[in-house]
Amino acid sequence: MEVMGNTTGPILGQPEADFRGETFAPPPGQAGTGDDTLGGDVNWIYDMAWYGEAVRKSDGFICEEHPAKLSSDGVWEKIIYKGEGLRIWQYRLPNLEIVILFVFFLWQFFNILFRKMGLKIPKFTSMMIAGLLLNVILTVSGDKSIIQELLFPKNKIDVPGCLGLFGFMIFWFLKGVKMNFKRILKAESKARVTGVAAVTFPIIVGLVIYMSVEKRTLLAKPYGPLLLMESLTSFSGIARLLRDLDMNHSALGRVALSAALISDMIGLFYMVMLVPISNPTFVSFGLLIEIGFYLAICFAVVRPIMFKIIKRKREGRPIDDKYIYGIIIMVCLACMYWYDLDQFPALGAFLLGLAIPNGPPIGSELVERLESFNFGLILPLFITSSMLRTDISAWKDCLTDHTKFAVASLIVLISLLKFSVSMIIPYLYKMPLRDSVVLSLIMSHKGIIELSFYLFSYSAKVFTRDTFSILVLSIVLNSLIIPIAIGFIYDPSKQFLCYQKRNLAIMKNSGELKTLVCIHRPDHISSMINLLEASYQSEESPLTCYVLHLVELQGQDVPTLISHKVQKLGVGSGKKYSENVILSFEHFHRYVCSSISIDTFTCIANANHMQDDICWLALDKAVTLIILPFHRTWSLDRTSIVSDSEMIRFLNFNVLKQAPCSVGILIERHLVKKKQEFQENLKVCVIFVGGKDDREALAFAKRMARQENVTLTVLRLIASGKSKETTGWDQMLDTVELRECMRSNEPNDQPGTPKEEVSTIYLEQEIIDGADTSMLLRSMAFDYDLFIVGRTCGENHEATRGIENWCEFEELGVIGDFLASPDFPSKTSVLVVQQQRTVSQ
Repeated sequence: MEVMGNTTGPILGQPEADFRGETFAPPPGQAGTGDDTLGGDVNWIYDMAWYGEAVRKSDGFICEEHPAKLSSDGVWEKIIYKGEGLRIWQYRLPNLEIVILFVFFLWQFFNILFRKMGLKIPKFTSMMIAGLLLNVILTVSGDKSIIQELLFPKNKIDVPGCLGLFGFMIFWFLKGVKMNFKRILKAESKARVTGVAAVTFPIIVGLVIYMSVEKRTLLAKPYGPLLLMESLTSFSGIARLLRDLDMNHSALGRVALSAALISDMIGLFYMVMLVPISNPTFVSFGLLIEIGFYLAICFAVVRPIMFKIIKRKREGRPIDDKYIYGIIIMVCLACMYWYDLDQFPALGAFLLGLAIPNGPPIGSELVERLESFNFGLILPLFITSSMLRTDISAWKDCLTDHTKFAVASLIVLISLLKFSVSMIIPYLYKMPLRDSVVLSLIMSHKGIIELSFYLFSYSAKVFTRDTFSILVLSIVLNSLIIPIAIGFIYDPSKQFLCYQKRNLAIMKNSGELKTLVCIHRPDHISSMINLLEASYQSEESPLTCYVLHLVELQGQDVPTLISHKVQKLGVGSGKKYSENVILSFEHFHRYVCSSISIDTFTCIANANHMQDDICWLALDKAVTLIILPFHRTWSLDRTSIVSDSEMIRFLNFNVLKQAPCSVGILIERHLVKKKQEFQENLKVCVIFVGGKDDREALAFAKRMARQENVTLTVLRLIASGKSKETTGWDQMLDTVELRECMRSNEPNDQPGTPKEEVSTIYLEQEIIDGADTSMLLRSMAFDYDLFIVGRTCGENHEATRGIENWCEFEELGVIGDFLASPDFPSKTSVLVVQQQRTVSQ
């Protein structure tokens, strides 16, 4: 037991048997609520005793018992102790659990409500609204309400608030970990200028107003911090906003992230320089020296140690827990150091996060372990506690009260200046007006970073409660209005609309075929190379291949797209991620097929938004066909499944939905390779029922048939008993596409016959239902090396009647799924093709 104060005399707060019947005296200024003995009702002293605290009669000193009593003795506590003791929710641990659950369900309710309404409101806004609602409930219900007693019992340490502060500290630390300074060097000029001007211009205008107007009108004391924080643009807040709006992987989102990062760094520089400017004394310069010492420790000591830890880590093994715990302890010490400097403590955690190498293995491990739990459960406690300090009625007399009007006017003025300069500069750089407006709205967004600074200033008595309340309520309005306005102006789903038809069916045989090949794992490399080698290419029909290696973004907020044709595998160019991919395709281009043009890229992106980078690159390079690997990978003998990635399947689905060109999914279970050494042909079979996807599959197969040692078989399935006459537009197009294949079966002894007609076999087969189709395909299972099929092949047709309900993978279609299923007797590879869906008229 630890005793606070003099230890002479009887010590109170010991176990129940030691102090029953003793008399107590309340400390000065507080009277007991009942009898002075413990035999009566529970009074304030007895409450303290049950918490592990009590007051000594002689001098009123408080004694604490360590460890303190955190949990109750159970639901039967009052019966066991004959009506004495506390209720379960009055103990610290149960109370903390109740508060966490209550706040969690409250903000999740608003988050789900906004989603159901079709509004992409950030989660941070839902947390703030939940805190405001709780504030209103407590204000209306009064101090003796059930909710007040349940969540905030008397004589209770604010454990939820303390835990929320810890979560906020971790949030700032992760903000630094995920920040990539190299993004500043790679940023476009319009992003750099916008980022600098969005902070500097409002500050300059604000200072001019401050020097030209009477100081007492502008609240001289809080004017500087208020002007700086209203002009600042937080990178972490913008990254979170873009993630919630599904814009962080768009071209506009990349510009916004770069501009926000530069703005954040400029604002941090201004914040540090404000210390000696506002108070040019020896103490202020001493403070700068202490800050410089801290920065030296972070970047000259901690960062090299982190790199040594990375070098000692075994390949493929996670970071040891002891290093994670050690980093968390350093975060706490950093905040304590900055608190002793009377500065914003979270900046210490942020600067320490900057010193931690971002990305795998340390940065990604920290983000993976801490971010979801912290942002979902702990951080809402901080936001709720901040909102409980807000006076919601502060806006009532904002027009009549001089001080409130000055604060509100400054907020509006800075917001307008920031919006204007963030719109004009990108527009001068030839950005479309609509995108410039959206970018200015993004740069004007306020969030948790601004809220934290205002709370710190309010705790330091820089702001009054009315000023703090107006600032907080302005953040709520800002975070509500801006996402709604962005959603109204900008639709991310339309950014990949193509104004041209980019598909194989309309290409001329002599036209250039541009393909985008996507690679996730090393085992995808050989299958894609073999398919490209089997495709026809010549001087008249060149083949250009863009290879995109997809790497999941870990421990960072900024997605990266690297062109290895521009960056020659220099430092930070993505070589560590894509070296095998680059070397394999370079070898293929140099020694196997020099006629194919190869250009490699690396995309480091969030798994949920990789489709945006794929579609953006396909649109930018005018690609005709995107080739994706199937999400399942088979063993070397092609008999068992070794991996099954739901992430890749989800990605394939999204690409099929929004691709600006045709898409193919390759299921490789047998090597698709020309057998030149044995003088054997690669046998390809196209299953044709009818429709645009089948025509697209046939167009690609025809191109392959022009390649030497490739034999093409076109199998047309016709419904038994149906007329073969052409009755509709689709049937007419089908007939036109099949005409050359039909002629290939006719006797033709004339010299000069095109090669693709000589090596093409056309077959027609009448079928009754899906069972008939299944039997037919099973009988042909071992006759071919590759099946090519349209995604909608046989859809709403007799060919799939009865088997469509057995389709496991919707992205392959009914027949494609059947050919790729484990029940299919052979391990033949399958290419499922979908024609371009999105064409803007």
